[in-house]
Amino acid sequence: MMKKLFLVAALLMTTVALKAQSIIETVATVGDLTVPAVTVSLDKEVKTVQGAMTQYLKELKLKTSKEDGYTVARNAFVEVISSSPINLFTKVEEQGKKKNRATVVTVCALSTDLTVDQNTLKANTSRWLNGFISYIDRYEAQQQMAVEQGNLKKAESVAAKAAASAAAIDKSIASDQQKIEDKKAKIAKLQKEIKDLEKEISVLEQNIERSGSKLEDANRKAEEAQQKVQGTQGEVERYRQMAQ
Repeated sequence: MMKKLFLVAALLMTTVALKAQSIIETVATVGDLTVPAVTVSLDKEVKTVQGAMTQYLKELKLKTSKEDGYTVARNAFVEVISSSPINLFTKVEEQGKKKNRATVVTVCALSTDLTVDQNTLKANTSRWLNGFISYIDRYEAQQQMAVEQGNLKKAESVAAKAAASAAAIDKSIASDQQKIEDKKAKIAKLQKEIKDLEKEISVLEQNIERSGSKLEDANRKAEEAQQKVQGTQGEVERYRQMAQ
């Protein structure tokens, strides 16, 4: 099994500029071998780049494991780098002081085919890293889209609740308005009943007034009749005495 990889501080060959970043060709020590490697310093959050690398390797359908701080894909087929199996080593780490921190990506490809030209392998590894750098922007966009979709879902939920609340309030208002109309109708009905009752009272009062007059007349006639009765009784008594 291969031992730990150690990056050698010396810079080799030229650099490739990409989006204000530079892919630097360097070397790494793998066991007793000194092999080509490429590295790039990115002005990106290390967490973002780590996430992008994990997703990038996953999309390439590479089976990986962790070895000495590296993510390793052994006996992997990576078409951009080589047509034969390779061992691909990647590392994403944060370097520098707090005010000048940068995220550094290191990639090393070791071919299991000794006939593969190392210069070609190194150039192809740079191309692969170049592709990864371009992929980061897409990954960030995907992550931001996921965040915005989450925000949209929350906003839609809030809007739905607000709409439901507004609908409930509108329904309550409609119900209260209907109750008001019902009360008004009831008041109108009661007002009509009051008028009808007032008419009945007026008729009864008139009847009472007419009945009062009739009562006086009846009382007068009764009194006259009583006087006649008394007079007649007196006559009867007088004749009764005369008849004795």
